[in-house]
Amino acid sequence: KDSKGRLVKIIDDDEEEMDCEFLNNRQLFLNLCQGNHYQFDSLRRAKHTSMMVLWHLHNRDAPKFVQQCALCSREILQGMRYHCPTCADFDMCHECRRNPNIPRHPHPLQAIPVGSQQSALTPEQRKERQRSIQLHMTLLLHASTCRSTECSSANCAKMKGLLKHGTQCKIKANGGCNVCKRIWALLQIHAKQCKQENCPVPNCMAIRERYRQLQLQQQAMDDRRRQMMNQTYHQKAR
Repeated sequence: KDSKGRLVKIIDDDEEEMDCEFLNNRQLFLNLCQGNHYQFDSLRRAKHTSMMVLWHLHNRDAPKFVQQCALCSREILQGMRYHCPTCADFDMCHECRRNPNIPRHPHPLQAIPVGSQQSALTPEQRKERQRSIQLHMTLLLHASTCRSTECSSANCAKMKGLLKHGTQCKIKANGGCNVCKRIWALLQIHAKQCKQENCPVPNCMAIRERYRQLQLQQQAMDDRRRQMMNQTYHQKAR
């Protein structure tokens, strides 16, 4: 109850730990803001940017860079967007597409679905998804250390097969291999959580070293930015 005796509902914001890619370091967040023209130079723009950042946080599977309609200039967040592969940068929203008063685009447009299934998940489904990820992390660590040919775990052989595929595949995740993309996603989740000095999981140490290098680069950028700001302040004070 508050000072006036009214019941107050307490919301536990830390009930669910939310991991979002663009909030891991400052450079990724800067890329998101620059790519979507998010700004904080006025109150109106700061409110809009804060709203969109929260939208990306709660819709982690949605595209990070939202397209705008070339006709009405509105952001296309759901439904369908119609992209022109001929023009350099042309996307049309569904409302403008079906509006008879708007002239037809001279080139054929490609219909692309926009939206995220993440926003439709219930709290129970989110918890089940988190539990499934933790089970995959446990299985990944087990398969990396298991040397038995007849392991009692039913999924150990499957995980070993995925890891073997990751080492032998010629296409890789960058080339479009869906299996390699799944493996790389699991390895990245594991590397973010792992604290072992000599982790047996493949590429874990390399991924952690890459994250460490990114943090050092970000820290160096922040130091240079602070140094330039201090020099500007000293010059104005003279």
